[in-house]
Amino acid sequence: DIMGSAWEALSDESVIEMLLLLNKIDMIPTAIAEYFNFTLPALSSHLRILKDSDLITEKKQGKNRFYSLNRN
Repeated sequence: DIMGSAWEALSDESVIEMLLLLNKIDMIPTAIAEYFNFTLPALSSHLRILKDSDLITEKKQGKNRFYSLNRN
């Protein structure tokens, strides 16, 4: 259940802070992981859940993927 997973992710204060930051700037996963001290597997899980629940968007630019808050 994606909404249950989204609520679970949102219960993590770091994920809320990540969404607030992604509201200001687009970021690549390695920068997000460094900023919040997430492991890449943990971040990947958070990003997948947030993307699947339409809370964030992913934009490919060259070899990089940039994430930002979905403002729609």
